[in-house]
Amino acid sequence: MKAKEVTLLTGFLGAGKTTVLNAVIAKKKDTRFAIIENEIGEESIDAGLILQGEDDIMELNNGCLCCTLNDNIYELLNSLWDRRDSWDHLIIEATGIADPANIAHPFLTSDNVKRGFDLKRVICIVDAELIEDQLKEHQEAIKQIAFSDLILLNKVEKVSAEYVKELQAILKAINPFAEILIAEGQNFPVTKLFARERFANFYSNPKPVAIPKGIFSLSNATPEKQPLVAFGPSHNRHEHSDIETVLLKYKESMNIQDLEHRMMVFLIAQSANVYRVKGIIYSHQFESRIILQTVGKSLAISLGETWLPDEIRETKIVVIGKDLKLYGFDKMFRTCLYSPSDIE
Repeated sequence: MKAKEVTLLTGFLGAGKTTVLNAVIAKKKDTRFAIIENEIGEESIDAGLILQGEDDIMELNNGCLCCTLNDNIYELLNSLWDRRDSWDHLIIEATGIADPANIAHPFLTSDNVKRGFDLKRVICIVDAELIEDQLKEHQEAIKQIAFSDLILLNKVEKVSAEYVKELQAILKAINPFAEILIAEGQNFPVTKLFARERFANFYSNPKPVAIPKGIFSLSNATPEKQPLVAFGPSHNRHEHSDIETVLLKYKESMNIQDLEHRMMVFLIAQSANVYRVKGIIYSHQFESRIILQTVGKSLAISLGETWLPDEIRETKIVVIGKDLKLYGFDKMFRTCLYSPSDIE
C-alpha cells in the first residue's frame, strides 16, 4: 500500500494562499488533487475562489481543523482513503490564523494515518509588505513560519529589493532550515516548491553569525560558555517580539530512549513558550538519521535517510520559541549523549 502525498499550505490572513493554490492546480495539470479547505465557520469563502472544472479536483469543505483536534480530520482522511483511486495528491489549505502543527499532528504522530498519507512538505506563504507587523502582533504568524519547510515570499513587488533581502534574513533567523523562495508577481515557483520535501535543508550547515540585535534575547550568553548556536544576519530596524531561534549541535552519539523520555517530560512540564523543536539525530545504534520533531505537546520520532559512508554524522537540533533557556536545553540534550566508554 503506497501512501498518498500530502502538502500543507499555511500563511497568515491575506498572504495569498488561494492564489498560490490556483497556480499549483493550473501548472500541475497531470496531477489529480484532493483539496481540504480549512475554514472557520460552516461555509468557506475561499472554496468559491478555487479553480473549478475538471474531475481531478475534489473539494472537502468541512470547517475549522485548527482550533482543536477532533474526529473531523480522521473522518475526512477515511473518506479520502475510500476514494484514493480518484486522486493523486492531497493539499490542505489552512485558514490564516491556524497553527499548522495542529493540522499536521495526525500525519506525524498516528501510525495509521502515516500508512496512508505522507506529509511531504509544509509551505508557508508570506506577505512581504505585512509580515514584519504580523510577527510583532500575532503569535500565529510566528508559529506558521517556525513549522514550515518552505517559505514563499509573496507580493515582493510592493517592497524594495533591499528590503526583500532583509526579510529573507529575518525569516532565516526564525527558521534556519526552511528554504526561502521568492514569487515574482503571479509567477510562482511551483516546480521548486514541490521538489522540496521535509527536512531537505536539514542536511546543510547554516553559518553561525552575529546575534540579531532587537530580534532575539540571548544577550546573556557568553562566548566561553556558549554552545554552537546559529542565527540569521542582523536586522536592527524593528523589534520582533522576543522570538528566539537556537541551533545546537553534538558530534557524540545520542541515546534515543533517553532523548524520547526527556523530551516527553519537557513537553508536559516546560514547553509553554516553545513553538517548535525539530532535529536530525545521530545515534550509533542506527544506520539512518533519526528525525525528531514536536507537534504541539506531542513528540514524533521516526527514521530518516541512511547516513552516507563519507558523511559527518552529528546531531542538529533547532528550538524556536520565546524566553528560551539556552543552557537548559543544552544541559537536557547533553544528558542524552553516550560517553565513549558506553559505545566501546
